[in-house]
Amino acid sequence: MSSETNEMLSVLNDHLAVKDGRGVVVLQVAIIATVYFEDAYRREAREAILSCCDDYFQRYGTRLRWALNPDTKYPEPFGKGKGSDPHAWLLALEEGEEFSLIYHGGEHADSASSFSLDALGDERRPFVELGYFKVSFPLLSLVEDPGMVPDALLEICRKIKPVSGYGGIGIIESKNGGIESEYSPVVYSWAQRLPGLEADYPTSHSIWLTKGREDGRGGIKGVNWLTVISDRWLAELGGADVVAARVTALDPRFIIHRFDGGVMIQAGPRPDLGDAEQGLWPELYVKLAKYLKPIRITMTGSFGYGGPGVRFDREHAQAWLRRFDQR
Repeated sequence: MSSETNEMLSVLNDHLAVKDGRGVVVLQVAIIATVYFEDAYRREAREAILSCCDDYFQRYGTRLRWALNPDTKYPEPFGKGKGSDPHAWLLALEEGEEFSLIYHGGEHADSASSFSLDALGDERRPFVELGYFKVSFPLLSLVEDPGMVPDALLEICRKIKPVSGYGGIGIIESKNGGIESEYSPVVYSWAQRLPGLEADYPTSHSIWLTKGREDGRGGIKGVNWLTVISDRWLAELGGADVVAARVTALDPRFIIHRFDGGVMIQAGPRPDLGDAEQGLWPELYVKLAKYLKPIRITMTGSFGYGGPGVRFDREHAQAWLRRFDQR
C-alpha cells in the first residue's frame, strides 16, 4: 500500500471522528462489514451468529468495553455480566423471542467505536424477515493486514449464508438514539462528499431489502468495496458463473470470492472513497453498481431518526441509493 494511502487512512482514523460537548466520540469512521440473513429464529442461524461472535471476540475481545445485557436492554461493562457471553443465553431463546447483540470498545457507553459488533434477529413470523450481523474494524487494519477484512467477511458469509451484504469504509454512530438523531446531518454531509463511504442503518435496511424494488420484490442495498450477493439474486443475472465472468470482463481488478450460497465481489485491493466535490467517483464501484442495478432496491424509508437539519429522510435516502447510476 502506498505511503499516500497510509497517510490518508491515518488522517481519516484520527480526524473523521466527532465528539460531543462531553468529549465523547459520537461518530467514527471505520471499516464495516454487514450481512443480512433469513430465519434468525432457527437454532442453526443462532449457532452461526455465535461462531462469528467467537471469531470477533478472539481477535478483538481485549478492545471491547461494553455489552448489551439481554434482560435489562442496557449496556454493561464487557466481561462483567450476562451480555458478555451470548453462549449462556442465545440458544435458550424460544422461536418466538427476538435477540439483539451489541458490543463496542468506546470509552463511554454512548461512544461510537471502530471496534464493534451488532446483531439483530426477530422472532418467528408468518412473513419473511431479515436479521443482520455487523462488525467493524479500525481503518488502520488495511495497513496492518490488507487481506484481513475480505477474509473476515468471507468467513462470516460461509457461516451465516446471507442473502446479501457489503463491506468497506463506513460510519459508526452512537448506540444512543437521541445522539444518533442529533448528529445525523453530519453523517449525511460526509456521505454526500465521499460517495464510497457507506451510510449503514441495518435495522431500516433489513425491512426494505425484502420489498424495495418497484415490483415489490427484495434485492440488494447496493455496492461497496465488498459486495455480497446470494444465489437467489445471482440467478436473475444468469447465475454465479455468468456474473463472475461478466464482472471480471468489466474490469480485471475485480476479485470474485465464492462461498456456498453466493459470491463476494471485491472492487480492487482496497476501498475507494472518492470525492464528489472534486468530481472523483470510485470507478469500480460505479461499474459494479450499473451492472447490478437490476437487482438493487430503489425504495426505502428514512435512515435513522427524524429531526432538524438535512439528513437521510426518504427522498435523500433513495437518492443516495441511486448515487452511482448517472456516473
